[in-house]
Amino acid sequence: RLTRWSEQGDLLVLVAAHGRQVLGVIALAVVPYFERPGFWGRVVALVVDSRARGLGIGRRLLSACEHAARARNCVRMEISSARRRTDAHAFYRSAGYVDHCDESARFLKDLI
Repeated sequence: RLTRWSEQGDLLVLVAAHGRQVLGVIALAVVPYFERPGFWGRVVALVVDSRARGLGIGRRLLSACEHAARARNCVRMEISSARRRTDAHAFYRSAGYVDHCDESARFLKDLI
């Protein structure tokens, strides 16, 4: 998966590590808007090892991801999260993200 993501200019994976130990990872997908100029960045994954949470790793990964998105001409970021992940929601809010679920809906359909 990392090889496939690293070969695409509109996809990015950043890893936080201490030595050979992976502490966290974030993945970004850059998507062009259809209805207006510009691009939006979507955080596809953000994971921090449970033993390393609270050390600022997630915040640094998110900041680096936002920086990379800006460099790719993104004008907005999106993060989705399961409703049960209230700790993650508090983290996203503290990073400046706003819950827009009352304004839009997300629909999924498995194709296979």
